[in-house]
Amino acid sequence: MTPESTIKTPAAAGAIIRARRTATGLSQQTLADRAGVSRKFLIDLEAGHDRAELGKTLAVMAALGLTLAATDPIPRGRDFDPARRDYATTFTRLIAERDFEFAIKMLADYATASLTAGRPLLQRSPRLKDPHWSAALAGITNYTAHRLGQPAPSWTRRIKPLNKAWMPAESYRTIRTPMKELTRTETPPELAALNVFIRERSLATA
Repeated sequence: MTPESTIKTPAAAGAIIRARRTATGLSQQTLADRAGVSRKFLIDLEAGHDRAELGKTLAVMAALGLTLAATDPIPRGRDFDPARRDYATTFTRLIAERDFEFAIKMLADYATASLTAGRPLLQRSPRLKDPHWSAALAGITNYTAHRLGQPAPSWTRRIKPLNKAWMPAESYRTIRTPMKELTRTETPPELAALNVFIRERSLATA
C-alpha cells in the first residue's frame, strides 16, 4: 500500500500538485486548460498561496479536525522549499525559457522567503545575463535587507540602474497607464533606485 501524506498547509498541497504535473510532463498552461482554470490560478495554487482559496478551505477543515491525504509523498527537495531554493538557478532557467509570468511569481517568493528566513537568501550574485532581472533581484535583495535592518550583500552594489524605467509585469502583458502610475508610487525606494518598479504589496507577504 502506498503511504499517505497528510496535507496541512497550502504549501504542501501546492508542492504535491507541482511535482505531479512536472512528473507527467504537463505545462502549467496545459494543466490549467484541462482543469478549466486560469494559469494564474494554477501558479498561485502551486506556490501555496492563500489567495488561491485553498488556505481558507484547509483552515475550515483543520477546525473540523479534518485533513487532506495524498498517495504521493510531499516533495522535500530544495526546489519545493522556498527557504532552500536555489534562486539563481531558478531565475536563470525561467528567463531562458521566457517564462516571465512565473519568474515574476518567483520574485515575490524570493522576497517572502528572505523575510521569513531573516536574511536575504541571495548572498552571492546570481550572475544573470539579463540586466533587467539582475536589477530586479538586486533591488529586492536591498529591500529585504533594509526591512530586516541588515546591510545588503556586497554584490548588489555592482548592479547599475537600468537606463529606463522597467516593470517586470510588462514582460508578458500590457499595463495600462493608471496601473503604471500606481505601481510607481507604491514601489519601494530600493527598487526604484535601480529603475525597477514593483508594488510593495506584491513583495511583502511575510
